[in-house]
Amino acid sequence: MIKTLKNFIFFIAILFFFTEKSFSQEFNIVSLLKKIEEGKSGDVKEELQPLLKRNPEDPSLLFLSALLTEDGAKANEKYLKIVNVFPKSKYADAALFRIFSYHTAIGDEKAAAAYLKKLKSEYPKSNYLPSPEKIAVENSEETIVQRIAPQKNENYRFTIQVGAFSDVKNAKALKVDLEDSGYEIDITEKNVAGTIFNVLYLGKFEDKKSAEKVLDKVNLEFQLNGRVVSKEK
Repeated sequence: MIKTLKNFIFFIAILFFFTEKSFSQEFNIVSLLKKIEEGKSGDVKEELQPLLKRNPEDPSLLFLSALLTEDGAKANEKYLKIVNVFPKSKYADAALFRIFSYHTAIGDEKAAAAYLKKLKSEYPKSNYLPSPEKIAVENSEETIVQRIAPQKNENYRFTIQVGAFSDVKNAKALKVDLEDSGYEIDITEKNVAGTIFNVLYLGKFEDKKSAEKVLDKVNLEFQLNGRVVSKEK
């Protein structure tokens, strides 16, 4: 997982190293990306805070902040801001790709397909577009999802997806909190186009209505933004 993130960061750094003059209004984060690649994420977080305080609407800094955010849902919100507010940012297509990857990881295929289509139409020359050799864009996003730890084939139809984290430690921490409250939790690791997500599923329900009742309680109690999903096949 760490190696995958490093490769992603290195790719970003190289891709935009020679284009900084074209985006002089944005803060140059290449050196900070390289520090993350070297395993110095903690140092980068400390450096980032005062920079964001002085430049809270800089899209490059927002992208770096999203990249360092281990909660998939919160990171996704930051990427969305870049795409929606700063569509001409040099990191907009990278942010859009991360949004697509996140929705694919949590099983939201409709949203994932929409964001992939947006990436294709608005950034047709993006280096983040999956190549024809790796993905048939017209087909389901399942072609690029490797389900490493599928749930057991048990007699239930629905479950609740309560979180997706790039850091397995955060996923396990939430798992412990939920299990301490009596909930049954499974963690599924998903590799989406080279991006690793640790997705948490809560409970096993025969009908959607029963799942929705538990969903309301869990979201309120733990301040989550979970959703009911169909059992994975």
